[in-house]
Amino acid sequence: MTHLSLSLRPAPVRCTPFVATVGLGLLLAGGPARAATPAAHGAKDARQTWALAECMSMVEEDPFGARDYAQDWLKHGGDREARHCHALALLELGDELDAAQELDDLVRKAPASGPESSASLRAVMAEEAAEAWLSAGNIPGALNIVDFGLSVRPGDVSLRLAKARALLEQGNAGAVVADLTSLVARGAEAPPEAFVLLASAERRLGQLDKATQHITLALQRMPENAAALLERGIIREQVGDATGAQADWQHVLDVAPDSHEADRARQDLAVLAADPDSP
Repeated sequence: MTHLSLSLRPAPVRCTPFVATVGLGLLLAGGPARAATPAAHGAKDARQTWALAECMSMVEEDPFGARDYAQDWLKHGGDREARHCHALALLELGDELDAAQELDDLVRKAPASGPESSASLRAVMAEEAAEAWLSAGNIPGALNIVDFGLSVRPGDVSLRLAKARALLEQGNAGAVVADLTSLVARGAEAPPEAFVLLASAERRLGQLDKATQHITLALQRMPENAAALLERGIIREQVGDATGAQADWQHVLDVAPDSHEADRARQDLAVLAADPDSP
């Protein structure tokens, strides 16, 4: 059985934790938040005020509402915050290309001063733009905006992981190993996803012993993570442990039945059932 890719990013139209937590990420990054007064979405009430936090809170559960809220905000003087929320709503609705272009522009054309100019906020947006470009199938776009983000905030770990995801999509496993080996050397300080991405890269290079070691470390820290379980199943299948692979892929379906990883697990289980002796 041949595995060409492991995606650690969400499927484009599904509601994702990445978008769900972006409001908190923006606050931590220094993104401004304003008080809001309740108003019907799309209402043309001149007394209405808009707030980034309110718009972001709708992105996952009600992306159409978030899109309409942001569009109305833009009609009433909204600028970068409204465009940001609008882009994330478009991404959740499956319009990845428009979302990627909007986010990319926001990162590159930040103001020279003020909260929106902060390097941390631009790094958050650069990661979002990279995810949107990847969802749109544009790997060069993802790599370009990640590199730009790293020029603004050198060494940003989230951007390094976003770059690793793009490089894996590109098939450049060697570059992922070169960068993430130093990152996982931090041990407990390294994010668990780094171990999953590194294991995936090593597996693609045929370094199955190292891949097994790193995916084991990842699962010690997040035993119910669907991406880590999917990757361990692939590694186990490649070393001839079909029973272990089947168990891991079934576990993916149990912990994240509606995820992109579950779709991959179902495909792999079907192939394994059809030809259990196929490597």
